[in-house]
Amino acid sequence: MEEYRFRQEVKASDYFRLIMTGTYRSAVGVVHIVFTIAMVALAFRFLGRTNAFYDGLMIFGLILFPVLHPLAIYGQSVKQTERLPRDLELVFDDRGVHACSGGKTEDLPWSRVTRVIKHRNMLILYTDTERGYMLTDRVLGDRKDEFYMYLKKKLGRA
Repeated sequence: MEEYRFRQEVKASDYFRLIMTGTYRSAVGVVHIVFTIAMVALAFRFLGRTNAFYDGLMIFGLILFPVLHPLAIYGQSVKQTERLPRDLELVFDDRGVHACSGGKTEDLPWSRVTRVIKHRNMLILYTDTERGYMLTDRVLGDRKDEFYMYLKKKLGRA
């Protein structure tokens, strides 16, 4: 019986990286980039030549996506990690996924696992459309590819 056991160690920076990567790989990210480039051109052309109100709007537009948006996302990431249990251990075996924390165990059969996504620096195991488990490369170490193939096999996608 094959078994994998990991302690979940998710940091705010992991959530931040995941959200920012998802944003900038989508149409929303393209809009952010185009808007920022347009604001740079607009500010280059008009900054200092208009009244203080319009200069302030241009400066706000310049820092909106490259500065303010990442700060807001990082703040959300910090809040998200504060809600996570600190002692979560995940056990994967032939019967399914077992999440152990604070003396309680949640057993999920493989049929409840909807998908697994391999990112550059983590694996995400989804148990429904909004819930899942994030296992970073720090936790997986050199077993990431081996474990990913195990998950694909268990989910019938190997």
